[in-house]
Amino acid sequence: MRSLLGSLVILALITGCASKKYVRTELEQSEVRTQEQIQELKAMIEETQSEIKDMAEEYDIKLDPIEEATNENALVLKQMGELRFQTTLSDTGAFFKTDSAELTDAARTELDKFAKLLINQNRLVQIEIQGHTDSRGSEVYNKKLGEQRALSVRDYLYSQFDIPLHLMSVISFGSVKPIADNETREGRAQNRRVVLVVRVKF
Repeated sequence: MRSLLGSLVILALITGCASKKYVRTELEQSEVRTQEQIQELKAMIEETQSEIKDMAEEYDIKLDPIEEATNENALVLKQMGELRFQTTLSDTGAFFKTDSAELTDAARTELDKFAKLLINQNRLVQIEIQGHTDSRGSEVYNKKLGEQRALSVRDYLYSQFDIPLHLMSVISFGSVKPIADNETREGRAQNRRVVLVVRVKF
């Protein structure tokens, strides 16, 4: 009886050690696999970042610095599995006229380039379209005007390039985020803008 009991205790100890070793081995292998996946994802993101930069240069699209980032390429890994970049409709006559949400010819040209860049990327993206105004008028009015400008951009991308509406969100900041001096005519023109923030999913 004692012999049997002793054998069972020894067997339990051996089994316990084997189980701990198995779990430790599985955890180590899992960590290795995770690190490999992270490295593959990083490589994919870097490749996509390079492609976007090259295409932006080819289509003559200016990429803006993202608020949280200062890197010179205006591209940033926001979180694992996502690449983020943005461009602004305000330069080269693409800004909006006073008290207007109508797209200028220059704005349409810039949006055409932007849409081609997205289509050629052929990846799942989400686009946040931010509307901005200068400081003239009440903030309630400016919020509405900023929204109308963002909607003009969204509707153009949908109607001309069939970019799905569910991939585009619209937000208005009104006049609270100026990028230039509202005391000057040139500054107000730059502030009447739409910013397109793109999140590329992996």
